[in-house]
Amino acid sequence: MIISGYILRAHRLNQGISCKSCADYLDITTTYLSLIETGKNKPSKKVLKKAAVLFDVDEGYFLSLPDNLVPALEATKTLTNIERNILSSLLSH
Repeated sequence: MIISGYILRAHRLNQGISCKSCADYLDITTTYLSLIETGKNKPSKKVLKKAAVLFDVDEGYFLSLPDNLVPALEATKTLTNIERNILSSLLSH
C-alpha cells in the first residue's frame, strides 16, 4: 500500500489547501495529485520534498504511518465489509 499519498491528502485537507493550489505548489497536475492521494501512483522524491516543505514536516514523514495509527489499521483487518462501511461513515462525520 502506498500510504504517502493518503498522508499528503490528510495534511492538505487539514490546512484547507485546494487540489489546484497544492498541485501548483508541487509542480504537478491535479490529475497526478489525485492519483497520488488515492494510492494509485507513488509520488516522486521531488514531490515528497516539496510536500515536506509545504506542510513543514520531514520528508520521511510521508513514508510510514504515525505510530498511533498502526494498531488501528491492524484492527480493521478483521472487520467485515458492513463493519468497514459503518466505521467509514462514522469517521466521515
